[in-house]
Amino acid sequence: MSVLKQKNGFYQIRFQFSGKKYQRSAKTKNKAKAMELERKWRNELLDNQQHEKSEEISLYNAIDLFVTSKSGMKTLDDVKSKVRTVKRYFTDKPVHELTTRDVEMFVNKRKAEGKAAQTIEHSIIQLRGCVSYAKRLGYRVGEIEFPKLKVDNKRIRCLTPDEEKRLLKELEPNNPDYCSSVTPMEDRTQLLQQRQDNYDLVICLLDTGARYSEIAQMCFKQVDLQSRTIHLVRTKTNNESTLLMSNRVYQVLKRRYDNRAQDKWVFTDKSGNQPRQHATISIRKAIDNAGIENFKVHDFRHTCASRLVQNGLTIQEVAMVLGHRNLSTTLRYAHHEQKQVATKMKNVLDSINDAA
Repeated sequence: MSVLKQKNGFYQIRFQFSGKKYQRSAKTKNKAKAMELERKWRNELLDNQQHEKSEEISLYNAIDLFVTSKSGMKTLDDVKSKVRTVKRYFTDKPVHELTTRDVEMFVNKRKAEGKAAQTIEHSIIQLRGCVSYAKRLGYRVGEIEFPKLKVDNKRIRCLTPDEEKRLLKELEPNNPDYCSSVTPMEDRTQLLQQRQDNYDLVICLLDTGARYSEIAQMCFKQVDLQSRTIHLVRTKTNNESTLLMSNRVYQVLKRRYDNRAQDKWVFTDKSGNQPRQHATISIRKAIDNAGIENFKVHDFRHTCASRLVQNGLTIQEVAMVLGHRNLSTTLRYAHHEQKQVATKMKNVLDSINDAA
């Protein structure tokens, strides 16, 4: 009998497993509960035994397998970007040696670097996915309690017209503060190209409301200069949108097409052969130098959306522009629409009253 009743009425659990004796109080006077605890304890020991016999795998190999499992998915590039961050901050130890402490230290370090909770959460999601996938494949993994970060999805920071002017002036390729006649020609050419890329990218972000990756990894085949449309591939929400270009976006994309060095990518990395990665340091420095506080690159998207609502587009229309699958995501901009409705109501009532 593995469950024995003691003189004090409490049950005690006793049994042998793999030649070893196990004994402890069930801390209950209910026999059914005691037997349930005994079964649970046996199962835990069995799981641990099987776990110890599982094949080991390194974290980086587990990450590579996880990425391979996403092949063919529209989110593949986004996953690759996130796991690169994981590899930068975690050593290539066996996955079963990865601990909750390691994950917490990663979170704390990213917070100290000023990264937003949403950015950190994206990395945690991919790391958790890697560990879960390794476990599903039968590899040995540890017990990790992944943190759930509190993400402020209601935060909206928009550029004012004056801030936009200051930022674009700061990004202006020929800004004399950054490109002088004494700069060597080779360095000057490279600097001008980098600054032009940043300037053009910001214009596209401001006037499309697209996510950074959607513009940075855009192909020329997505751009139709004749109809002045951009076909955006939404990797995050797994859908697509077609937007009309504003005049300044058209000017940017036409110039880039006319001056292209290759036929695929609108924006490239330093090699000129691959799409631009998440290279935002120069843009963030320009934001700081322009004296703009509490503004992130993703806030260009908020700026565009807020301006659209403020100038008459409905929440439903803005959701289509942004590529949101759920209208609830777009409702963060509803307060702008409410102001527009209140203004319209006032104007209607004033016109009625004035005519009376």
